[in-house]
Amino acid sequence: MPPRPDQAAPDSAVAPAVALSGVRHQYRAAGRDVLALDGIDLLIEPGEALAVVGPSGCGKSTLLRMIAGFLRPSHGRIDVGGAPVTRPGPDRGVVFQQPRLFPWLSVRANVAYGLREAGLPRPARTARVDELLELVGLADVGGLRPYELSGGMQQRAAIARALAPDPGILLLDEPFAALDALTRERLQEELRGIWLRTGKTLVLVTHSVDEAALLGSRIVVLSPRPGTVVLDERSQLPRAEHPRAAPEFAARRERVLAAVRGAH
Repeated sequence: MPPRPDQAAPDSAVAPAVALSGVRHQYRAAGRDVLALDGIDLLIEPGEALAVVGPSGCGKSTLLRMIAGFLRPSHGRIDVGGAPVTRPGPDRGVVFQQPRLFPWLSVRANVAYGLREAGLPRPARTARVDELLELVGLADVGGLRPYELSGGMQQRAAIARALAPDPGILLLDEPFAALDALTRERLQEELRGIWLRTGKTLVLVTHSVDEAALLGSRIVVLSPRPGTVVLDERSQLPRAEHPRAAPEFAARRERVLAAVRGAH
């Protein structure tokens, strides 16, 4: 039986969920070559919640998009489940900064969209959507359109849609950045609860040191461009209703903040 995500450090004998070896990414902009990431080596264990934090332009989102299969590294290799990443796949769900829901479909139909396209029979599809809407707290609004929901509820629907194919890995690109502070805090705690209940591997990109300290069972800090790893720390917050009140949270936040400031 696999360990719960809130338990101790992962067993090194378990194959990594994601492996990045010597990854660098270069692109052309305004007629010149730009090196976004250089020399990234990471092993992300199954069930880990990896928070990647760093200054704007350090390559955080580029890293996430390469794991998702939207971009290819200029050099190096990215494996998911032991196989090289060559394109997007149902084993990786992606949540973007904006929900990107279909406005003409109901919340329920948005969550069910990928399942319907995959040919899942209606009874199984209905049961799966019911389960996910309950998980993200939207069971009573499934018949509404996205524009009838608040921003926070729309992002919950986007998380449910990403979870619908039951991916082993959930990739989140600053999913709460556009929300007000109170909604953001509430959804951070809800995402932490989803991770603890489902045991998914999470990779979260964020500008927020607080968000990284709260949600990451492991935190990686990247330097300014080209992004390189300047801090890689595993840590467990206690299973508490209000983890921000724990002394471990404040100490961890200060360590990460010092690493971000020192990277500039």
